[in-house]
Amino acid sequence: MKLEPLETVAAEPSARAWLRSLAAGECSSRELVERTLARIEAVQPELNAVVAIEPDRALDEAEAADRRRADGADLPPLLGLPITVKDTLDVAGWATSYGSFASSPEPAATDASAIGRLRAAGAIVVAKTNVPEASSDAETENARFGRTNNPWDPDRTPGGSSGGEAALLGADASIVGVGVDGGCSIRLPSHYCGTVGIRPTAGRVPETGLRPGTRASGSLDMSCVGPMGRRVEDLELLLGLICGADGVDPFAPPIPPPLAAPPELPLRVGHYTIDPLIAPTAATVEAVHAAAAAIGASEEVEPPDLSAATEVVFDAFGADGGAHITRAVAGAEGRHTAQFAALLAHLAGAEPLSAEAAFDRVARLFDLRAAVRAFVAGHDVIVCPVAAGPAPRHGEAPAEAGDGAADSAYDWLNYCSTYSVAGLPVVVVPAGSEAGLPIGVQIVAAPFREDLALLAAARVEAALGGFRPAPIHP
Repeated sequence: MKLEPLETVAAEPSARAWLRSLAAGECSSRELVERTLARIEAVQPELNAVVAIEPDRALDEAEAADRRRADGADLPPLLGLPITVKDTLDVAGWATSYGSFASSPEPAATDASAIGRLRAAGAIVVAKTNVPEASSDAETENARFGRTNNPWDPDRTPGGSSGGEAALLGADASIVGVGVDGGCSIRLPSHYCGTVGIRPTAGRVPETGLRPGTRASGSLDMSCVGPMGRRVEDLELLLGLICGADGVDPFAPPIPPPLAAPPELPLRVGHYTIDPLIAPTAATVEAVHAAAAAIGASEEVEPPDLSAATEVVFDAFGADGGAHITRAVAGAEGRHTAQFAALLAHLAGAEPLSAEAAFDRVARLFDLRAAVRAFVAGHDVIVCPVAAGPAPRHGEAPAEAGDGAADSAYDWLNYCSTYSVAGLPVVVVPAGSEAGLPIGVQIVAAPFREDLALLAAARVEAALGGFRPAPIHP
C-alpha cells in the first residue's frame, strides 16, 4: 500500500506551519506527536532509520505542552513540536549509541547544548536516528542497528553520517531534526533524500554533548551541529535557537546572533559545476544553473585549485592517527561491519604521526581555508553541486554516479570537502532530479552570513518547488 504524505492541517509541511496550527487550536500537540509516531512506525520497516523511540515519554510531554498552551502564559516558540535527533547527540534520559556496541548503555544525564536549547524552547524529542559507527562513513550502516535505506529507493544509500535523519525527513516521517556535519554529513544526506539542511559557520553552534566527538583529532572546528528539515524557513527557525556560546565548547565563542537579510535584497551570485576530481552528471549541472537563476543574475566563476580539499579533510580528521575512533569503539572488537573493520585495520597499521607532521596537516588546512574564503568573498553566495550525481546504490562507488571516474574512493566528496575545510555556512536545497531521484545544490556564503545562504535557498525553494515527500512503499 502506498503511504500518502503525512496528513496535515497546515498549508505546508513546515514546522512553522505546524506551530501556527497549534497556536490557532487547529490541532493539539498530542495529535501531532501521534501522527509523527504513526508515520515512523509505518516507514521504519523499509527505512530502518530510527534506533531509539519513546512513544510514552513523547506523548506525556505533548500532553504537558497542551496543558501549558491552555494556560496561555509565557509560551516558548516550539511548544509541543515533535523533533528527531541524530544519535550522536546527547538527549537527557536517552542513551547515545553513535552506532556502536562500545557506547555506554547509560542514559545521558544532560542534553547536548543544541538539543537542550530546543527542548527549553518546547520541542519534544520523539526518536533518535541511525548513523554509521562513530560517524565514520558517508553510508549509514553499522553492525548494531543495520543499514538505513533511501526513502526514494531502498536499494540506494541515504548518505551519511546523518543518513537516518535525512531518510526520516525525506519519507515525511519527521517534521524537523538535528544533524552534525564534518565532511559532508548533513549536506550529502539532504541531497540524496531531497530534504534541506544547513551546515552553519564553524563555531556558530556549540558541540557540547556530541559523541564520540572529533575536536581532539586535528579537525578542530571542522565539525558543525546544524538543523535538518523539509522547508528552508525551518532551518532559520532552529538555527536561531541553537546558536551561541555555551561557555563549554572553546570553539564556539560569544558571537552576535545570525543576521536577517531583507527578502528583497539583491544578491551577487556566482556558480560553478567543474571539479578537478570528478565530472558531474548533466542533470546536476542543470540543477545548479536553475538554482543560480532562481536566486538572481549569476555569473559562472572559477574556484581556486580544490584538488586537495578531500585529502585535507581526511588528513585533519586523521591527524591523531585515528585515536579518537579507536578509543570510541574500544570493547566492541569483532562487532563491526566489514567496512568499518577495514578502517580499524588501516588505522592500526598506520605509522604514528610526529608532532611536526600533525601540525603540518593542520597548517595545510588553514592555508586552503584562506584560499576558499577569499574565493567566496567575491560574491554574496556561491552555488555548486553537493555531489556529482544522485544517490548511488548500496555498495556502489559514489563516483559511478557521476559522468567521470574518480581516482580515489572519496574524491567524489570534494564538492562538500571544500567548504568543510573553509568552515563556511552552506545550505542544501532540492533543485532538480535525475531518474526519479532528487538532486540538491549547495549555497555557500561568507562566514556568519547564514542569512544570505538561507535567503538564496528560499528563492530556490520558491522557484523550483523544494521538498516533496518520497513515494515510499512499506
